[in-house]
Amino acid sequence: MKKSKVYILVVLIAFFIGACVAPAEKQQPCENQKHSKELRILLHKLDTVTFEPAYSELERDQYRLSYATQISDIVAAMVKRQQDDKVLGCGLDLSARQQELFNQLSSKLQQQARQLVDFIKLQQTEYIKPQIKRINQTCTSCHQQLKIEFK
Repeated sequence: MKKSKVYILVVLIAFFIGACVAPAEKQQPCENQKHSKELRILLHKLDTVTFEPAYSELERDQYRLSYATQISDIVAAMVKRQQDDKVLGCGLDLSARQQELFNQLSSKLQQQARQLVDFIKLQQTEYIKPQIKRINQTCTSCHQQLKIEFK
């Protein structure tokens, strides 16, 4: 009998403590976090398509073009979103100097994305990987300079 009373008391205390603590607000994930995850997956696929023994070189090129197209679409969406000033909704609070730097890097990213699209349209697969590397360097530079955490 004594054990059941202790058990009931522990359950009640746990219940009241849980009820007193306000639940943490669920923050909606930033759309760029979703894009970042998709980009990492596509970059991995792009890196590993070379080692797929079942594909011919022509098939590998088609996959490279497909992955690069998806990457350019995501980057273009991110740049468009940044230019629409929706980035502030993701919790970025930038000073005027940081905003200027952000805009410069965003323009550079947009230019690099357009160049990637041109390489894709011309099916210049040998230029795709280096261009994606430049895009990645621009993204990384922005995150480092503005101290934006990668998610």
